[in-house]
Amino acid sequence: METLVSQTVYKEGDVVIGAVFPIHLKPPEPNLDFTQQAAPSGCQSFYLRAYRWLHTMIFAVEEINRNPQLLPNLTLGYAITDTCLTEGTALAAALRLVTGKDRVVTGSGCGRTPKVPVIIGAARSSTAIVVARTLGVFSIPLMSYAASCGCLGDRKKYPNFLRTVPSDAFQARAMAHMLRLFGWTWVGLVVGDEDYGRSGIQLLLKELQNSEVCVAFSVFIPKVNLETGIPRVVETLRHSTAKVIVAFAISIDMEVLLTEVVRQNITDKQWIASESWITSGLISIPQNLPSLKGTIGFAQRKGIIQGLRSFLTRFQPKDLPSDPFMQEFWELMFGCYLKNDSTPSLSARPQCTGSERLDDVENIYTDVSEPRLTYFVYKAVYAIAHAIHDMLSCQPGDGPFEKGGCPDVTNLQPWQILHYLSTVNFTTPVGEATHYDENGDPPAAYDLINWQAGAQGTVEFVKVGQFDTVDGSHNKFDMDVKKVIWGGGESEVK
Repeated sequence: METLVSQTVYKEGDVVIGAVFPIHLKPPEPNLDFTQQAAPSGCQSFYLRAYRWLHTMIFAVEEINRNPQLLPNLTLGYAITDTCLTEGTALAAALRLVTGKDRVVTGSGCGRTPKVPVIIGAARSSTAIVVARTLGVFSIPLMSYAASCGCLGDRKKYPNFLRTVPSDAFQARAMAHMLRLFGWTWVGLVVGDEDYGRSGIQLLLKELQNSEVCVAFSVFIPKVNLETGIPRVVETLRHSTAKVIVAFAISIDMEVLLTEVVRQNITDKQWIASESWITSGLISIPQNLPSLKGTIGFAQRKGIIQGLRSFLTRFQPKDLPSDPFMQEFWELMFGCYLKNDSTPSLSARPQCTGSERLDDVENIYTDVSEPRLTYFVYKAVYAIAHAIHDMLSCQPGDGPFEKGGCPDVTNLQPWQILHYLSTVNFTTPVGEATHYDENGDPPAAYDLINWQAGAQGTVEFVKVGQFDTVDGSHNKFDMDVKKVIWGGGESEVK
């Protein structure tokens, strides 16, 4: 991956936490000339939401460092880098962090980032699988804020993987409960053709064993030959007598499929959405309401982080001179260009002053009204901080390691923090109690969301119920049916 510019946001500390976020959504275009050494090139398609995750992590680290009770006499640092939302780039980024081989980190004393003992990431289950497998050889913990695939709960394959997002095993249990509750015995399944979709639907089918729910059809959303494959899938939906459609897929794939559903004007289905797309801004647009009004799905519980919005909007480029993403972010936010030595003198856009104010604009970076994954990033930092707190409290002779040994926090080993993360039990500043079960999974808490039409024709996410795991074997499902607007133009789905 030498052709990729390694862009890392770095702050030194006694313990440096690594993180990988998809700051961009597309990797560099490959150089296929093979006539000379490839010049470094950058990723494309800046992702504002992931940049918010990056700053949320910084916010959490600063908040923890100001807390004299949590980590007394110890300072957290961070090394955060871009994955471009691809497996290969994410793996290369993670390996640079854990080996200290990142050669272009600004802000570090000797031009290199130190080795990190733990990494927060990744944004996709497929990416987390690749990174966890590789880091697992070295017992380096990977703490994901978004990878929900139930497959990652296999401790034999992924002994170093933990997460703050609930496992899809819980979501499948909630979906099966709802299907049985309403007597929906004839359903269609739409499956994303990747780890998240395949694993999720298998978990759902397992939960539906020995029930009266029957599957009318099961179709995969194609990744290639979309011009012919997508219409073929939608034709299956159109001609099926099943009125209830369960769709377990990532939002990017669902956007492609549902665009065709809307184009063909299919309006007689009750959609059941997985958490990946139930609150997606790509899909919840007014023009989709005729086909998707009444959609019901499970969204991870919100966590409102006090002070985050003011933190996200208070800075200007001069405040973060070592942030390699700042120029691109600022120019995207304000439609201007920041003049520096590498900026062409001619530009069709006006020049930025650098004093523009982020609290004057509204977009997915500044909007924390739906901060579900943002909160899981925040919680991941706190999980690591509480694990280190437990290490500091260790008494020699009474520790968990050989001969009652305790970890040396000044020379923290990944396998030591992995042990403490597995046993951590804490409450976030939001007030949520968190611990991990034998699979490395936290308790699950979902809001049941119903798509309804707002006054201006927009999509409103109306909470109509919730699902919580009380413990490993007991669940709590509540739903206010009177609040529900059903799909397919029906007052109630039969």
